[in-house]
Amino acid sequence: MDQTARPAPTPDSASPASPAGSAPVGAFQPWRCLWRVPALAGVCLVGFPLMLLALLPGLRDVSVAGRPLGWRMQRRTARMVLFVLGMRYRRFGEVPEGPMLVVANHISWFDIPLLHAMSPIWLVAKSGIRDWPLVGGLARAVGTIFIERGSDASRRRASRRMAALLQHGKMVGVFPEAGIRAERGVGRFHARLLAPAVRTGTPLLPVAIRYWRDGDVHDERVFGPGTTFLSLLVTNLVRPPCEAQLIIGTPIVPGEAGRSDLAREAEEQVRRMYDHEIA
Repeated sequence: MDQTARPAPTPDSASPASPAGSAPVGAFQPWRCLWRVPALAGVCLVGFPLMLLALLPGLRDVSVAGRPLGWRMQRRTARMVLFVLGMRYRRFGEVPEGPMLVVANHISWFDIPLLHAMSPIWLVAKSGIRDWPLVGGLARAVGTIFIERGSDASRRRASRRMAALLQHGKMVGVFPEAGIRAERGVGRFHARLLAPAVRTGTPLLPVAIRYWRDGDVHDERVFGPGTTFLSLLVTNLVRPPCEAQLIIGTPIVPGEAGRSDLAREAEEQVRRMYDHEIA
């Protein structure tokens, strides 16, 4: 596929139509825990170990229906996690083949399995995630690139690692807002983490993340100030189902553009996609 062209529509895709609006926070429905909690336990006790087994050398590269076993198990497990948390994975637009630097807005820790549900991806994440229960170990297992905020040395190490992965044909993902906004919408995209794409000539792939139930349920899913990993998990286990949406934009080839120009162009794409309802 020509990486500079807009991805062709698929039966699972649609074009932005009217402006999107917010929706009220869903009511607490504790009875949903009767199946979600056992299902989540099943994923933790069975799904995660099977995924880790499939990622072992010698197994992860075994071809299954044209894709490596490790790739398929990562994507399948991520989709199971979303399902048991009450989220239906829905993608609009095609994911191009080949190396890409995915640039997405950031709402919640739910964004991590959501991007892995699209395609196994090397995500750049804050170093504190290492210490999260269960998630920290899984993040290391699936190839997260950890970066310490405020550390130039850590940023340089992450940048070198990103460039090496892109040169080897991998997909790498960043959240260039440099944090999570409590309020709905897309913040300013910072340019620093885009340097590896410029250095290697790798296209950027803008992706808008949104949580939707007859409107944007940002306030329900946001990992805002004062919210903990466990509190957000528990409150969303008792909410009504919603869609976890990924809207795929047009790849941006670096060319002669600098990091700042690329950041602005990617931010504009993500903001347009986020702010429009899907037809």
